[in-house]
Amino acid sequence: MRRLKWLLAALGALLLAGCSLARPEAAGAGDRFAGFYVVREDWANEGGGFHDNPNLTAYGSTTVSAGDLGNLELPDYVLFAEEEDGEYVFPGMEGGYSLFLIRERRSYGPSSQLVSNMAPREEGWHTNVTDEGTADSFGGTIYCGAPLGEEDWDQWETSQCWVVYQVYQTEDGRVYLSGICTSFGGNGGFGYSASQEQTRRENGRSVTDRVEISVGVEVIDRLERLVVTQFDGGNNLLRSDDLALGEELPEVRCEADTAWVLVEEISREGPVRTVYNVPAPEEDPVSHQVVLLNPEGLGYLAYLSICRA
Repeated sequence: MRRLKWLLAALGALLLAGCSLARPEAAGAGDRFAGFYVVREDWANEGGGFHDNPNLTAYGSTTVSAGDLGNLELPDYVLFAEEEDGEYVFPGMEGGYSLFLIRERRSYGPSSQLVSNMAPREEGWHTNVTDEGTADSFGGTIYCGAPLGEEDWDQWETSQCWVVYQVYQTEDGRVYLSGICTSFGGNGGFGYSASQEQTRRENGRSVTDRVEISVGVEVIDRLERLVVTQFDGGNNLLRSDDLALGEELPEVRCEADTAWVLVEEISREGPVRTVYNVPAPEEDPVSHQVVLLNPEGLGYLAYLSICRA
């Protein structure tokens, strides 16, 4: 009996000690691989953001061989997401970067939603639906930089790593982190990609779905100023506004005579300039993406809306 207790304790410690023990399947049979959730953690506590989380729920089990004692069924623990105002939040692990694909069945048929707060890749999201199954490929970019006030910050000297947790979706639509994860170091020029296939039954036959996903990390300078300058049709300057930086950027409502605008993103490396024609009243506003850094140096997206008054 003492040997059994010791073995259970050892196996339990192994399952909870970091994210190197990756199981090939999700905790629930039939649950689909949806994508990634990425957080930055210290190397010394790699995977601790999940395994130390008090919000975990027992869900499914893993069979572990215990030698002469036979097989043991150990519970799996997952972190279910909470949906708040249309966004998915993982309790106790807020502030990470989402990149996963949600599938739902609506009254009008199947629906897919790409959940992401990363910057989109140029190649975008591609879906290929055939009689053999559905293939999805998508990716995202995480931006980071020097923490606020650290002028001598070196992107190569860091005690932190990026931990990529796998996201799954249950058959009834719930989203969760499985604890299966991979980590990589560095702050720029690094990334991670993965693909998974899953076979299911549909209308009495087997179909195979495939998901390909990639994440990259890039270093940027902290944005110091955002300036919008308006010009008329004769290229005469009408006005220039130095906008306040924040999660919610102010809307730019152009003058009646404005024909085009110049957007300048200014950092210590100099300005990056983008030109837009002012949309007509019946057209949608221009949406200009800006990447800002929080005090810890983690990037987040903000959008500047430009329209006609």
